[in-house]
Amino acid sequence: MAVSKNTVAGKAREIAGKAEAAVGDAIGGDRMELEGRVRELKGKAEQAYGKAREAYGKASDRAREWADHAPEQVREARERATHAAEQASARVRTQVQEQPMATLAAGIALGFVVGWLINRR
Repeated sequence: MAVSKNTVAGKAREIAGKAEAAVGDAIGGDRMELEGRVRELKGKAEQAYGKAREAYGKASDRAREWADHAPEQVREARERATHAAEQASARVRTQVQEQPMATLAAGIALGFVVGWLINRR
C-alpha cells in the first residue's frame, strides 16, 4: 500500500511549521513562532492520522487475502483428513485379515476393560 496523502501533507506541514517557528524565533516574532509551532504540531497529527490509515489499509488487505484463501485451506485440510482416515482404515482391514484371532482377542479384552470401567462407578 502506498503512503497516504495525509502522511505526506503532514510532513510538509511539519517542516513548514518548523521553518516558520525558526524564522519567528530568529526575528523575535513571538506570534510567528507560536503559529509555526502550532502548524508543526498539526503536521505531526496529520502524519499520525496518515500512518494509522496506512496500517488500517494493510490490515484490511491481509484480512481480505486470508479470507480469500480460507476455503482453499479448508478443502486441503479435508483432503488430508480423508486420506489419513482411508490409510488408517486400510491398516485396520489388513490387520484383521492377516491376524483375525489376535484382533478378536484384542477387541474382547478392550470390551472387558470398558465394561469394568463403566461398572466400577
